[in-house]
Amino acid sequence: MGTAIQWRGVSSGQWEKVARHNREFVGAKCRKHGDIAVPLFRDYVRRASISGAVAANIRLRELSEELELGQTGLTATVHDEELKKWCDRHADEVEKACEQWTQRAGVREAIRYAIKRVEECGLVFPIDDTAKPVNNDTKNEWRQALARVFDPQWWRRQVRRIQARKIEKVAREIRLVSVSAGIYSSDATVTRRKAQRNRNREALAGLEATSDDGQTINMLDVVKTSTANPENRRNELMVRMRGFEECATAAGDSGLFVTLTAPSRFHAMAVNRVSGKAYANTKFDGSTPREAQAYFCRLWSRIRAQLWREGIRPYGFRIAEPHHDGTPHWHMMIHCPPGQMERLKQVLTLHGLADSPDEPGAQKQRVKLVEIDPSKGTAAGYIAKYVSKNIDGEGIDADLYGRDAKNSARRIDAWASAWGIRQFQQIGGASVTVWRELRRLKGEEIIASEPDPQTALEVYDAWEAADSADWAAYTICQGGVSVRRDEQLIRAQYEVSGLTKYYEEAQKITGVVARGFGDLCTRALVWVIQKAGTAERQEEARRAQMKGRNQRGSSLTELMEMSQGMSIDELQALEDELPWSFEFSGAQAAPWTCVSNCTAPAGQGFKSLIEAVNDESNEQSGEGIGGKGTGIRSRADAKEGKTDDRIVSGVSG
Repeated sequence: MGTAIQWRGVSSGQWEKVARHNREFVGAKCRKHGDIAVPLFRDYVRRASISGAVAANIRLRELSEELELGQTGLTATVHDEELKKWCDRHADEVEKACEQWTQRAGVREAIRYAIKRVEECGLVFPIDDTAKPVNNDTKNEWRQALARVFDPQWWRRQVRRIQARKIEKVAREIRLVSVSAGIYSSDATVTRRKAQRNRNREALAGLEATSDDGQTINMLDVVKTSTANPENRRNELMVRMRGFEECATAAGDSGLFVTLTAPSRFHAMAVNRVSGKAYANTKFDGSTPREAQAYFCRLWSRIRAQLWREGIRPYGFRIAEPHHDGTPHWHMMIHCPPGQMERLKQVLTLHGLADSPDEPGAQKQRVKLVEIDPSKGTAAGYIAKYVSKNIDGEGIDADLYGRDAKNSARRIDAWASAWGIRQFQQIGGASVTVWRELRRLKGEEIIASEPDPQTALEVYDAWEAADSADWAAYTICQGGVSVRRDEQLIRAQYEVSGLTKYYEEAQKITGVVARGFGDLCTRALVWVIQKAGTAERQEEARRAQMKGRNQRGSSLTELMEMSQGMSIDELQALEDELPWSFEFSGAQAAPWTCVSNCTAPAGQGFKSLIEAVNDESNEQSGEGIGGKGTGIRSRADAKEGKTDDRIVSGVSG
């Protein structure tokens, strides 16, 4: 066992604790899981000392299988570069195989094969009901699903998602997530999240956005000025929370701070109150943080439904944050009229304790309600530390467990990313999307539109409130804290800008629209994202061309006089003899950007399968997937500039 003893992180003394006949099995199962190989081994040794070698072997096999990505041959700890290569290769293989199945056995068998390959990898096929027939009613769904299955980027997104969750699930199982180990999320997940953010930063730094009026901005600078920047995100959240408090003060409403905790079965670890160390919770049933979050969403749905039936409309914010072992709990700062406060607390308690109400500590820990006393501080001030702790840790020295707040914020970010948990959500109030769009406008643009004077004044007031970061005034202008989205004075306006590469309508926001007012465009410029430096190179080329034209002076005049009455072919021949070039009026101009925003080309297999689905659909309803005017082309044809003849006839018909 020389090689085993040399395994980094595992000493010869530790290997001596493993029975000789189990060492090869244990080494093989642990080694292939990269970052968590050593923790897996240590968990095996601990389990063997408690339950015996047989139970430890069974557990190690189960954990190892949990970390495998279906039948891909990959594990959850695979390096990202290797994962990208696998996704590229796999998408191409599935597409080509589907083409062969289509030719050999028909479209239905090809689709069955595609479904099988997706499910073998532990993924969910991108259509709700895979038993749906292929006909005119379902053609778009199948077209969109197949476009995803043949796209390497779709595979990357899906595999990375389950990869992160598998790692974190096993990490919780082997006690890597707790106050005594990696708080909130495992070290492996934090490291992967850091690498992901670095990749994103490098990618953004290598891109620029160029508008049709010549503005060019690096994409990294764009992100820094948006709410993707933690500082901007925190500031905006605090403005909105403070605004709700001002609304409550103006209306004479009371504030309530709520903490909801999940039942014991969701918690992997508990904390000894004396020593402060974590220990395994014997009631833990293996539930993931995502399942715990789903529990809270269902709970709040029931609470909200009953409150609305009784005419109670609370408003404010909720925050989802993790316990030390990664199990989420909710904090809410909500407001309502004083006369409704007692009933609000009764409903919260009733539903919050409906699940496992008799377990130890449930009555004390599961639902905590604290009414806000204005004499002791503001509601916004009360919740500010929770906002900061879950974003960037700014203004806080340490978290609840005495850890550095900024480091804890990074670990919480990794936790939310891995489990796909929405940390902040507004309850009631007006649309923040409209708020952000109004802040892009100028007051003169509203006045210049010459609408109805009364409506113009209302819209201007809403704009002025948004522009001055007054969430309370903006909310009142929009209709109040309980206004429905379809009853707001101003709503966001969207338009369809074409189809995505998955053949779905691509909607983009263009501005806002107000009742009796009309449209206000907030996004007049058209931006193109391209490689950084492209705009500069284009400008240098333009200057060089202009310099050449200025140098030739009268030669250009002579050429124009000489070219009168010449044909295009003669002019082209003349151009070939000149050291500089010129453009013909009416000829097709070169693209102004060197990159294409079109979808990536696919192989011939996608075209064949789409055509087969068309035929199958035609048999069912007389119209295939590529019916009239749908504009379906295979990505291979798109690259060559070809269009299916049936589509041409469909459009012309």
